[in-house]
Amino acid sequence: MKYLFLSPVVWNFYKLQNQLLAASLADKGNDVVYLEPVKYKNWLKNSRFQNLSDNKVPEHLTVVEREINVIKSLFVFIYENFSNMRRIAKHKPDVVVSYDHLMSLLPCLYCYYKEIKFVFNVSDDWDNVPQNITARWMWKRIIRPVVAKYSYAVASISHRQAALFSKKNKKTFILPNGVSMTFVEKIDGISENNPTPTVNFIANLRDWYDFGLLFDVFGELPDIQLNIYGLGPLFDMLSEKAKNYNNIRLMGNVKSEETPQLLKETLIGIIPLKNNVLNDSTCPVKLFDYWAAQKAVVATPTIELKSIGNDCILFACTKEEWLREIRFLLKNPLRRDFLGSTAYTKVIEKYNYDNITETFINKTNPT
Repeated sequence: MKYLFLSPVVWNFYKLQNQLLAASLADKGNDVVYLEPVKYKNWLKNSRFQNLSDNKVPEHLTVVEREINVIKSLFVFIYENFSNMRRIAKHKPDVVVSYDHLMSLLPCLYCYYKEIKFVFNVSDDWDNVPQNITARWMWKRIIRPVVAKYSYAVASISHRQAALFSKKNKKTFILPNGVSMTFVEKIDGISENNPTPTVNFIANLRDWYDFGLLFDVFGELPDIQLNIYGLGPLFDMLSEKAKNYNNIRLMGNVKSEETPQLLKETLIGIIPLKNNVLNDSTCPVKLFDYWAAQKAVVATPTIELKSIGNDCILFACTKEEWLREIRFLLKNPLRRDFLGSTAYTKVIEKYNYDNITETFINKTNPT
């Protein structure tokens, strides 16, 4: 089979389902084209175009870079839609997989006309993602109704978004995030060697995390070192704030090959999401990173996290609740190990890209 991926981020952005599913399909011998978004003039100011990772390009996968020397505008939006359509015509894929909400309109209609399977992947609740008025109107009034109706299938990372799209497209299915088995094996092969109690948090530093709460919590836990890895719009602000805490450090970007060691050495996993509608529709990649490292996790009780991890995640909302759950794990290493082991089993049995890719293939190419 030949697959073409329309992605809103470049290949070497942090690892997301966009890259992991594409790589997994290629590893299984399929031909895959990963179409990066068009870089417009002044694109360096936009984080989704940054090479923040070093994702391996497997055999059978081609990464296509594109650029246009004009400023971001409605013209660029139209240009990229037509460019995507031309690329589909050029590469002649059997299946088009789009993660790009704004750039799916014309490709979806073109695929419907040409009888090419177009799979729209819902990775965010775009009704609640901060965006300009024009983009929000286009998504709600034009793009979403079209892709919901004319896509061959809709894949959603969350149950909430799947329920929304299943009203318009009966071929809607859950395609959760996860990790590659190669990643799991790398972590399994590492020995823990960190005498200082440390919590490592790796993320794109954006405002869907409650960093204010995180600083308040670890300000009360001076014996635990909190290392925050990653870049993003909040990096400078958080770096300045961390100067007021002896046990909180902003570490900057981290290379992919360093991630397994950091996950192995973290005492516990933390996912401090803001409790809102947007986060109720997400399936955090870092959850499965922590689970692959057999770590107990404390997290905000979003709808999706409760749905998939109610048996192995400790949930907390307020500062007091976060402190209570973290201190409980510190005092109960056997319970900490049990939660980590339960989570690891979930990764081995379900939330890995051997299984996720098979689910995708079976749902989009039923025999």
